[in-house]
Amino acid sequence: MIGPDHPIEEKISSAIALHENIGRRLLEQRDIRRLLEGYETAIEETWRVMEEVGVVSICTACATRDGGSCCGRGIENRFDEVLLLINLLMGSPLPLKPWDETGCWFLGKTGCRIKARHTICVNYLCPRLTMVLEKKDLSRLQEAIGQEVALGFLLEDAIKKWLLSIDR
Repeated sequence: MIGPDHPIEEKISSAIALHENIGRRLLEQRDIRRLLEGYETAIEETWRVMEEVGVVSICTACATRDGGSCCGRGIENRFDEVLLLINLLMGSPLPLKPWDETGCWFLGKTGCRIKARHTICVNYLCPRLTMVLEKKDLSRLQEAIGQEVALGFLLEDAIKKWLLSIDR
């Protein structure tokens, strides 16, 4: 595995190579497959709650009218090849170039272009959101986010341990 300080292009290439070489074997691991399915469900739940409480519309308005700042250039550097591999395992292709050079590599015209995002991307709630959302909605959102982040961590940890245990 390559280190976190490598350029995103190298991390993407490494994740693609891992997926091609050991993706099938990885999905044959019952525990990893179960964690992957749970993580996908948690991601879908977070997005559902975000839509219901208005986060999606608030963030869209901020990005299109106010210049947004959450998905700025450089955020992609926080991603590692295992999180990128998880996207490939979920059938989420990795963009080979950024849509907008001034934003995150994974930012597209309508938001994030990948399914499994970094914890900082999922967990960040700007001051506007925390001021506008009702307390009960904020609580629901934070609960969904917490579940997604926890399952993502468990999956990444399981994959990293499995990668260290195999003879490639």
